[in-house]
Amino acid sequence: MKYSTIMYDAYGTLFDLRSVEGALSEYYPQQSASIGQLWRKKQIEYAFTVQMSGSYRPFSVITEEALRTALYAETGSTAADAVNRGMRAYEKLSLFPESAPVLQQLNGPLHMIVSNGSRDMLEPLIEQSAVAPEIDRIVSVDDIKQYKPSSAAYYHAMREAGVSRSSILFVSSNTWDIIGAKTFGFDTLWISRDKAAFESVPVQPDYIAEDLHFLTELFAD
Repeated sequence: MKYSTIMYDAYGTLFDLRSVEGALSEYYPQQSASIGQLWRKKQIEYAFTVQMSGSYRPFSVITEEALRTALYAETGSTAADAVNRGMRAYEKLSLFPESAPVLQQLNGPLHMIVSNGSRDMLEPLIEQSAVAPEIDRIVSVDDIKQYKPSSAAYYHAMREAGVSRSSILFVSSNTWDIIGAKTFGFDTLWISRDKAAFESVPVQPDYIAEDLHFLTELFAD
């Protein structure tokens, strides 16, 4: 296998963002799913907005702002207890069922997390998870204040890996992340858990799979 390094996006790729709904349901049992979905949508929008406007703020700040927006839009309230509980839930997201077993089976490549998350979010999340022993390096874009899909973010990750583009496989469930990584020059694996089609754009992933089990097949070849 030509890849010496696998770079994983964290949110939605290794960790299931839907797990925040459990925390939100303590306060809003009927609206937890819609709040969670809008929260993620606004989180991404805010990251893109600050990237394009040059007004960088850490992902932890953006995530709380997005939660407040989602709560107010869905409930008319931004209760402090609900905000605090939601933010704490981001440090205890559930892994997808295959995340830990797959990484445990892949003994050869270097495993890196490359995320828009700031370290105050990422490090507690990973440390409490079953993939912690398998992760060789955590790369946060907060170190350079450039959000993915900026090419600077992928260049930073490549420098941290210390290998060439051709040695890296980039794995994400986010289409915008795959487009950014592929445009930069990484080979990419898009995880489409809902079996959706990729965006109708010129840049396409090298591989598409329903979950991370595909990696064990790829590296077995």
